[in-house]
Amino acid sequence: MSSIIDVAERKAIDVRNLTFTYSGAESPSLKNVDMPIAERKITALIGPSGCGKTTLLRCFNRIHDIYGGNRYEGKILVGDEDILQPKTDLIALRTRVGMIFQKPTAFPMSIFDNVAYGLRLSGLRSRAELANRVENALRGAALWNEVKDRLKNDANRLSGGQQQRLCIARAIALKPQVLLLDEPTSALDPISTQAIEQLLSELKNEISIAIVTHNMQQAARLSDYCAFMYLGNLVELSPTEQMFVRPIEKLTEEYITGRFG
Repeated sequence: MSSIIDVAERKAIDVRNLTFTYSGAESPSLKNVDMPIAERKITALIGPSGCGKTTLLRCFNRIHDIYGGNRYEGKILVGDEDILQPKTDLIALRTRVGMIFQKPTAFPMSIFDNVAYGLRLSGLRSRAELANRVENALRGAALWNEVKDRLKNDANRLSGGQQQRLCIARAIALKPQVLLLDEPTSALDPISTQAIEQLLSELKNEISIAIVTHNMQQAARLSDYCAFMYLGNLVELSPTEQMFVRPIEKLTEEYITGRFG
């Protein structure tokens, strides 16, 4: 039995009775999930490996559709739109709901062109506007002062932490409503991790954020809401402080206190 609070804030994403099954699988990886993602807050998804965290996160912009045969049941509302409807424009959806993966991947091009890539795909051609949007995105990702004098340099020369912030700049250049992050600091050193966490704390003033993390300390210090998942079920969703101090479900308490995981 799950304990799901109704977030006081407006909902950037509202998941209703979502079941997801991978192509060829006999049983679903997500089972009847109901979950709101609060607007302009950070929601952390926690739970042991294989519990469905990343699977759920990737449903939010239908990245699973890259591979055929996967099945969704239920609804995922982004604003008032059910994005599981067949008519959904997936390119437009992924502009509104950006994603940052575990391993930062800079495109094999300049720093400037990395950030401008999605803008150009969306039809922006004005050089002045491109330059302005790229600068604003790099500033928003706390990277501008480090790269402003080498925008024509190969982006792959950046450090791992800088490349992850570049990926965030590339996403926020498109002005998304929601930013999804899948273990964004797991491959980074403590200093880079701190920089990313500080950046996310600032970005939530403009963008709603959902983050998958295995790091309990990160979830506790960074998120406003925390969702604990187990075996494809959402066990508990509550304000982060409540979950770590007085979780409702015994299973949540056992996971947080390290009795399994």
